[in-house]
Amino acid sequence: MELAHRIAAFTELVGPPADAAPAVDWATVEAWLEVPLPGDYKSLVTAFGPAEIGHGAASVRLHTPCVSADGRYDYGAWVVETHRHSAIRPGMFTQERRRFLPDEGGLLAFATTAEGDHLFWDTSVSKDPDAWPVVLLTTSVAVGGASPWVPYGTSLLDVLSRAARDGGPARTWAPLAGAAPWSPPPRGTYVDARQHAALTEGEGLEAITALIPPPLTPHLGKGSWEALFERLGTRLPTDFVALSEAYGAGNWSWWLDMPVPLDLDHRLGLAAGTEEMLEGYRSLRESFPEYYPMPAWPEPGGFLPVVSTIDGDQIGWCVEGDDPDRWRVAVNPRHADQGPPLETNFTDTLLNWLRGGRPAGEGFFWLRKDQDPLEHMFFEPFGEPREENP
Repeated sequence: MELAHRIAAFTELVGPPADAAPAVDWATVEAWLEVPLPGDYKSLVTAFGPAEIGHGAASVRLHTPCVSADGRYDYGAWVVETHRHSAIRPGMFTQERRRFLPDEGGLLAFATTAEGDHLFWDTSVSKDPDAWPVVLLTTSVAVGGASPWVPYGTSLLDVLSRAARDGGPARTWAPLAGAAPWSPPPRGTYVDARQHAALTEGEGLEAITALIPPPLTPHLGKGSWEALFERLGTRLPTDFVALSEAYGAGNWSWWLDMPVPLDLDHRLGLAAGTEEMLEGYRSLRESFPEYYPMPAWPEPGGFLPVVSTIDGDQIGWCVEGDDPDRWRVAVNPRHADQGPPLETNFTDTLLNWLRGGRPAGEGFFWLRKDQDPLEHMFFEPFGEPREENP
């Protein structure tokens, strides 16, 4: 079937475009990517723009050459960041290594799912972009030992048509509503120059969001901060609340897990996790008080853990006084004695760790001189959980 007929059939399936699509200079985009793009992608983007196709957690979100109205999404930076992250992410599951553009024959990202999976074209298959098959990289940790790479063996239009049959019309993906056209950066400059600058410049949440762009749809849960504070028996520092609202649940560079902050009923929520950590901490302190000098919240000066690391460390605050913004970060390390509280808040502590965790001037001590620090830092959001069978 000719492409025009296939696009017409797809449009009949999903309905007409919901909004006007941002204009795209395809010749400029393809020159920047150094490869031509599939005809079905260009036709769909020209008609629908940054569309979301399908229903529920498996819906497909088409990333297009545009810039979001709030400046959080830039097409070029998204491609670079997605390729960089996807080159290292599968190492948790497999030794398989995949190439990404601009390497010849590399994968090229073009979409994500609501669950946080990434969709790519495999450009190694053919010089003809219309023959590129789609490959999925799952970001679910529950892959059961299987490869995180799932070859679909079909075109983009076939993947979207299958997603559309699950229900619902095509709609503009909300974070990219009102997006503006995208222009490549000048040659010889970083497309992610803002991230590289943030390795050493800026402070607080603004520096973190510049260093690692937050997800466009952070997973916060369905509750409220007030309900969480009531359950915990205290408010939390405003810097932590702002960080959580920007990023939601996820993992920082395979080390620090951020729970779902406002999900009060789920075992992966912040409330349940904090209660579990407090119970364990109290038990350890009763048995070995010499190694756990802080009492447990809600005792005065108590330790209030809210996040944990893959090593089993617990991080929170020493609750001193009635003003949470004056609390100092406290750590209960799994493999060392508990020391005194730190002199920084949660956001500044995280920023210092992302920047290498060393005094100014010493840099990223674990990297070779030819390594880019950005290749070793990312935030992987946890998407909406799959619906469990009754």
